[in-house]
Amino acid sequence: MSQSRYEYDENSETWPYFALTAILVPLIPSTISIISSLFKKSNKSHKSSFSPYNANYLQSFRNSQNRSKLFNLKTVLTIFGWILISGLLYIISNTETILSENHFDPWKILEISENATEKIIKTAYRKLSLKYHPDKVDTSSMTQEEIDSVDAAYVLINKAYKALTDETVRENFLKYGNPDGPVEIKHGIALPHFLIEGAFSPFLVVIYIAFIAIVLPLLVSNWWNGVKSTTKNGTHVTTADHFMKLLINASPTHVLLVDDIIKQVSHSVEYLNINTALTPDTVYNLIVSYINRETCKDENLRLNVVAITPKLLSSFLEIAAAFKNTDYCLKIVDAHRSIIQALNIEKDAKHFTFKEILQLPGVDVSKIDTNQSILTLGKLLKNKTVTPEKFLNKDKVDTIINYSKKIPIIEPIECKFKVPGEDHLPPMSAAHVSLKFLIKSPAHKGKPDFKSFKKDVINNQFKEEQSMDNLKDPMRVVNLQPNVELLSIPPYFPDTSYIEQNSGWIALLVSQRDNKIIEAPKILNKADLSNINLTQDEFMESKCNISTFKIQLSTPTPKEVGVYHFRLILRNLTYFGSDIDIPVVMNVEDKPIEKSKVDVYGIEDPDEDSIAGAMAQLRGESVKRVEFKNEYESSDDEDDEDNDDIVSWTDIDTDTEVEEDAVDSK
Repeated sequence: MSQSRYEYDENSETWPYFALTAILVPLIPSTISIISSLFKKSNKSHKSSFSPYNANYLQSFRNSQNRSKLFNLKTVLTIFGWILISGLLYIISNTETILSENHFDPWKILEISENATEKIIKTAYRKLSLKYHPDKVDTSSMTQEEIDSVDAAYVLINKAYKALTDETVRENFLKYGNPDGPVEIKHGIALPHFLIEGAFSPFLVVIYIAFIAIVLPLLVSNWWNGVKSTTKNGTHVTTADHFMKLLINASPTHVLLVDDIIKQVSHSVEYLNINTALTPDTVYNLIVSYINRETCKDENLRLNVVAITPKLLSSFLEIAAAFKNTDYCLKIVDAHRSIIQALNIEKDAKHFTFKEILQLPGVDVSKIDTNQSILTLGKLLKNKTVTPEKFLNKDKVDTIINYSKKIPIIEPIECKFKVPGEDHLPPMSAAHVSLKFLIKSPAHKGKPDFKSFKKDVINNQFKEEQSMDNLKDPMRVVNLQPNVELLSIPPYFPDTSYIEQNSGWIALLVSQRDNKIIEAPKILNKADLSNINLTQDEFMESKCNISTFKIQLSTPTPKEVGVYHFRLILRNLTYFGSDIDIPVVMNVEDKPIEKSKVDVYGIEDPDEDSIAGAMAQLRGESVKRVEFKNEYESSDDEDDEDNDDIVSWTDIDTDTEVEEDAVDSK
């Protein structure tokens, strides 16, 4: 019976490979992450010709942020990891594999290829025999250890030759991996021999003890403390508890303001990580002075406070949505983009009325001509009677106009509930909201004619392929779209990476019956923005691309057949004037399932006017009805059926259009 024993890597042949693999597993993903962040395409709008009043502080903050992202613990460990890899590769390249019965390779021993013929094998054997034969080697000046190694090499050469020429020995080699048949099993441990029996062996014991008694408990303790102290989205539990208490005690009669949201979020404990001396009143004053675009004595402190506020507002929004509080969610979004734009829309009536214009870089409320009813971006860019230079009271407005043209506007095409594989909404079915829309520039006038869209756009973008993948995962169409990358970045907010990662629209599905949110908020952050670069003629010629957004309902459709009314609210997280509010109707129908007219064998039901049909009717079986066509009937019916496939534009007004119409009526 074979025995087994453990041995260490005395010849340093195994442990470098084990260490190399163990280090490369985390090192490669970490390196890819760092390199991708370094070579990530930067947004050109960061280098705007507009210089805010605190431009020097903003640049200093962003440079410091970039340095902290580059020179952090992750980068240091990655560099150290590659140094270790270099050392291991050097050890591997300079370590000769010692031939022994544990590593029996007859081709390598005879120094021939695996495809060598018998003639080549014999020739190689003769040459090596002459070289290592004990009678041919001068052992007079050798030590006993060297003599033993020569004898062992000669024995291996003979075994290698027999393993390739003798059938019995070859069978043992192929079956057991060595020419002598079964031997004792040796379990090797990939640790270098010098760590076990050398002077470094005490250090290995210390490392084991430190890892088990110190490092591992610390890691578990830190993980558990993090789990207990923060929520899944990284918000401190004390802050989350504060937000929940506010929503529990919220009065439905109180009219919320952005100022209320700022006061409430100022109590977050995350601000103490910036400076332990910060109080809620201090935080509130810093944020208000920032959105008023006022100078500050400690601008660096204010920028650090402002930079983390949108993240806290996002957490506040999630909790408010869990309480189904629509008013709170909408006002939190207003506070979010007020901070991104550094614009206090509730400072006075002018700021609220002209908020779309005041968000443009370099526009000052004290200089614009408020007597002109230019309240929206569309009026500024499309109204031929408007002279931007006079309205904005600026000599050069090219930068402002180009910035405003790149702000994305949603133009909805179709919005309805759908069930995959069905043409109606059955009771208790898994449905989703599907929104088909265009992204356009505020400079685009009107709406393109849907009938003139390209066939491939209609077939591939508007109509979804009824494939098995799409039926299994209705969100697949959405996920295949490109990410929303803003072409115009607000110049005042210090953390541009946050804007890039959180650009898009927040989507709320609200019940019209009680004005409560029925689904968790979703982010519309995948859409085709190429339409923004189209000219007016190209836009009206329907050279646009259609995008899709969906919200999967977490609960089935109602059991009862009926009509249910909802609203799909989309609020942009960055810009004012790019919001829509769409009514959506859920018409639950219980249509009977039609029986197939063809059985499994492909035999159709008999006609009702045939003998077989008469017999089938007597037996209670189904028959195929015969329809008599009127030869004088017009072909208009066919045209009507064709026209049914063409989807007309829905009468959905964006907030921009409503304001424009209101201005025109004046």
